[in-house]
Amino acid sequence: MTSQQIHQELANILHHSKKIDYNEIVLYLIDKPILDQVLQLELTVRAENEERGVEKKNHFYDYAKIINPTQPAFKYTLSMKHKKKEIFDPAKVLKALPAEYEIWKNKSRVALEKQIKDEKNAITDDHAVVLREQLEKDIVLAKHNIDKVLENYHDYDVVISTFEEYTYYPALYYVVELANGKVKPSDTHLRKDVPNLLYYHDDRPYSELRANDRMSRIIQEFDRFCGSVYIKRR
Repeated sequence: MTSQQIHQELANILHHSKKIDYNEIVLYLIDKPILDQVLQLELTVRAENEERGVEKKNHFYDYAKIINPTQPAFKYTLSMKHKKKEIFDPAKVLKALPAEYEIWKNKSRVALEKQIKDEKNAITDDHAVVLREQLEKDIVLAKHNIDKVLENYHDYDVVISTFEEYTYYPALYYVVELANGKVKPSDTHLRKDVPNLLYYHDDRPYSELRANDRMSRIIQEFDRFCGSVYIKRR
């Protein structure tokens, strides 16, 4: 299957599942039959990759984030959380440094093009050329500095941290019931580039639900109108 075919097949599978849009991410609440279809598609992708000699930790990474493939969540909450990355161990920093440069380079180019295309910024074609040239100079200088550090790594103290960026990401808190009857809470950051899939099932009586849990059930079963109105035919 081609990448386009996989994306289309996944879209077909998720077509009737409850879709939640939240701060630039998409979360689908899926039941067991839909989960089984998604996992079968994931197995197909993995098998085809392995036949071609492609080794990946997560063969479905480019298509979806499957949050809980084994036990269904019976409650969840969406929120925005601060996410930061910090690497202090010298060996780990050395290993991660080239990738950090590539990530920064690609993000910088994408961010600049977004800035240029935004009509609110009123950037002229001539100004856009200047901005692109300046960024490419910055990229060349950064590459020079990174290479200089890598060549004489033991002469430098190097730390990788996104602390100053202070970026907020959509996050999901969810709770599953284990086979022994105990409950296990978890949380995870959600991805903006692919659908996030939450295996969800809650059969508790409606009268026993707390306010937040009631809203989780309502979001799954009701249709939303006018931003704040939820309607379900009896």
